[in-house]
Amino acid sequence: MPGHHHRSSTLKQSNKSHKSKKSSKRSIKGLQGGKVNRTSIRKKNGPGVSKADRAHMAKQRRMKSKDILLQQRRLQGRLNMKNIDSIIVPRVVGIVSLSETEFDLESITKGFLVRGADSSNGVGETSSSTNASYSKFKKEGHITYLTNTTAFRTMYKDLNEDDASVQAALDLSRVCDCIVFLVDGRDVNQKKAGPITGMSIGDNTSTTTSSTNVQQDYDHLISARGDRVLSAIKAQGLPTPLTVLVNFEGGSDDDGMSMSSFVSMKSVRRSALKKKLELKTYLSRFSTTEFGEGNNKVLEIDIPPTEEDATYELANKNILIAGKSRKIMPNSLIKDTSDACPTRANFIRTICTMRASPPKWVCNMPRAYILSDNNSENNGSIYDSATGELRVSGFIRGKIPWDVNSLVHVPNVGTFGIKEVLQSHSAFSTISKRKGVTNDAEMNSSQVLATCEPEEREPLNMFANPDALDGEQNLIGFDDDGKDRDDQMDTKKEGEFKEGFARPSGWNDYQSAWLDALKDDNDILDDDDGIDHGELAYELNKKGDDATVTGMDLDVEDANYVSEQERKALVEQRKKDHEEEAEFPDEVQVGEDENARDRFARYRSLKSFRKSFWDPKENLPGSYASIFHFGSFRATQGDIMADMKDVAVASEEKFYEMQDNKKDKTGDEVVIDDAYSDEDDILEGCVASGTYATIVIEGVSSSAFARISPTSLLTAVCLLPHENKMSILHMGLCQNTQCDEPSGTDAPVKSKDALTFRCGWRTWQSRPVFSQNNLNSDKHKFERFMPTGGTFFAASVLGPVTYTPCPVLVFRKGVAENRQFIALGSMFGADADRIVVKRIVLTGYPTRVHKRHATVKYMFYNPDDVKWFKPAELVTKHGLQGNIVDSVGDHGTMKCLFNAPVQQHDTICINLYKRIYPKYASTETTNDSGETTKEDILVL
Repeated sequence: MPGHHHRSSTLKQSNKSHKSKKSSKRSIKGLQGGKVNRTSIRKKNGPGVSKADRAHMAKQRRMKSKDILLQQRRLQGRLNMKNIDSIIVPRVVGIVSLSETEFDLESITKGFLVRGADSSNGVGETSSSTNASYSKFKKEGHITYLTNTTAFRTMYKDLNEDDASVQAALDLSRVCDCIVFLVDGRDVNQKKAGPITGMSIGDNTSTTTSSTNVQQDYDHLISARGDRVLSAIKAQGLPTPLTVLVNFEGGSDDDGMSMSSFVSMKSVRRSALKKKLELKTYLSRFSTTEFGEGNNKVLEIDIPPTEEDATYELANKNILIAGKSRKIMPNSLIKDTSDACPTRANFIRTICTMRASPPKWVCNMPRAYILSDNNSENNGSIYDSATGELRVSGFIRGKIPWDVNSLVHVPNVGTFGIKEVLQSHSAFSTISKRKGVTNDAEMNSSQVLATCEPEEREPLNMFANPDALDGEQNLIGFDDDGKDRDDQMDTKKEGEFKEGFARPSGWNDYQSAWLDALKDDNDILDDDDGIDHGELAYELNKKGDDATVTGMDLDVEDANYVSEQERKALVEQRKKDHEEEAEFPDEVQVGEDENARDRFARYRSLKSFRKSFWDPKENLPGSYASIFHFGSFRATQGDIMADMKDVAVASEEKFYEMQDNKKDKTGDEVVIDDAYSDEDDILEGCVASGTYATIVIEGVSSSAFARISPTSLLTAVCLLPHENKMSILHMGLCQNTQCDEPSGTDAPVKSKDALTFRCGWRTWQSRPVFSQNNLNSDKHKFERFMPTGGTFFAASVLGPVTYTPCPVLVFRKGVAENRQFIALGSMFGADADRIVVKRIVLTGYPTRVHKRHATVKYMFYNPDDVKWFKPAELVTKHGLQGNIVDSVGDHGTMKCLFNAPVQQHDTICINLYKRIYPKYASTETTNDSGETTKEDILVL
């Protein structure tokens, strides 16, 4: 119909909208932030990188990595451009025997390897080091051989053979690029092999041949001494390891061949070959277990009875080759240029071509060091007692150049300053013929490469000298044992009571110290006035005699002054205390005749161990006034490492630029531009790594030099800034299977026992404090005994500042006068404000219980103690909390109120805390005049 328009009905259904004005919880959470959706960089349909381009980019990355490795190898053997001769820095190879035979096996193996060299010096069984050159491998063919029995062993003559072997191996492993572990093949037949259930190698598996399924036990090849040496080296840090099986030809195998009348020669040889294969399989699994998957390579060395026999066999081989057609065999095989012993040639080729490096903590730290060369005069070291100068000659090694203004530490001698660095010449240097240098010019040149400026060098004093008016608590505080450090300087006899003023009620140590200013001879009170003049504090804090040492106070020094029966009783007492501590940790019982308020006057109660505030500068002992405090040790180390990195980069750039500008295009004159003039300031007083130089060390006393042997090698290492300062060091330690197993006669290790710490290049003796390492609290719980069973713990010790990473090995002197390896770990840092808190738990038992109320006995024995500890919070072993309401009677009974009903069999406890500090372990030293003195710490 025209003019008609449709109209919507008013009855049309309209659905209600969703009433919620908010989105879902998931969308709200997404809008608030958190998850960021991943967006693809590549377009879905766009063109990607082709396969050829990806292969080209991968090749570029490989070439770049290869260039970086070549630069590192080049820099490790780089030369100082001021040197006259061209010297190749030799690779240091250490030889350590793991078998029962030590000296003979190492000396025979070293001599056998050196006889295959083109040139060598320092050859001898008692030589500390031997240099050998293999011209076939050019620059990589320069090797320095060191053995465990001759390199550093003579420094430890006061120890037994096994302990000296362990300590010498630790010194050897930190200067080696590659360490070779020898296993004597002659020890196979010393123990009769039979059908056994298994062999203990790492995972307690056994070596089984696939053909006969016969299990052979070869565990006796590694001696007990070798096991200790291997464990200690692994704990300190391994250089590149290599396992070598040493076979001696003409031994039992040939004897068996002559005695076999009914067995064919072929079967005998097959049996011997099978036996060697089983042995090599065992050593391969042994290397995999000890050194990892990538270091399981095992080499063999067959040492003939005489060198003439090997030469005769090689001559016969050449005759057979010459008899064949020359068209088939090349002339290079006919010439007598190959090694008479193929296994020796294989070993030398592996040593010269393999990638070897010192331990990571040595090669990664920006620290230069030098190893003395015993092939020069006086084993590379000359000492002048008149001037106190020690000259050490050798190659400078490390990532950064040698800084003449830094302090130098000589292990087993001490820390000293450097006077100058002189240019020197190695007895095994390769003189460049093109330069036309004569031997006279070589011997007469003694150029000074760098001279020390004393005003830029750090002081040698390890301790701080605080101003008496600058600090307060650092000078006034008392030691942990209650004995003031200043009292040790008193002229009175030690142990005699010194009368003082009566302390007013409520005064602490700091406030009462001001009473000394009011002392007057005319105002001294009478002795019978009834006022305490310090007698109570003296009785509480005085120490007992050595004859009355208890099991908890047992020390090695104390045990040396008692009889054998008393020593055994003390050890048994300490074992008993250790068991009680494990069963009832931190629990202390108060005697009926003593006052708890006097015995625990220095303890305090904390509302919360984690959240309660504890001032780290409160009541510090006197020893903290002479140590250095760091505002932020991590920031200080970061700044120093950044500076050392700049020095290393500048040194590398200067080396490459000097190589490029060494000669111009027209002549041989040296043309050096100003491209590296900006690095002159940062490299001032530095000698490049790889230089053969003589370090002149000043201030070495005769008594310090007498600690080392004249036939032993010396190592000198540069110290970084602040590393000669004393502070509180913290170490993360554990006692695992690599440590020595304690014998039945050894007592458990207790906090503040005198222990020896071998931290990187330095060794000292101190009394540590063991504690837990709490990550969510600024306070750390004290451990009375060293945790065992692989538990990780922290040790706080007084010692010289050491930057991380650095390995830590802990030794102690056993009852049998041996040095036990008891713990290993690494350095945390230096922080004098780290709070180590000792906890004690006072326990009582509810005798009458009514809902939340309880009457507690046997915690205290007088009402004054109940009133003294009334503000302290009570806890129970079932998790309740409460407080003391009031004292009941005259025997220490008290009423308590808790937050929940108390059980009759529950135990009521009070936790008290006191801060603990580490101590020095005094060491007796003898000066040049022959006088014996005691030093707080002696760093060797």
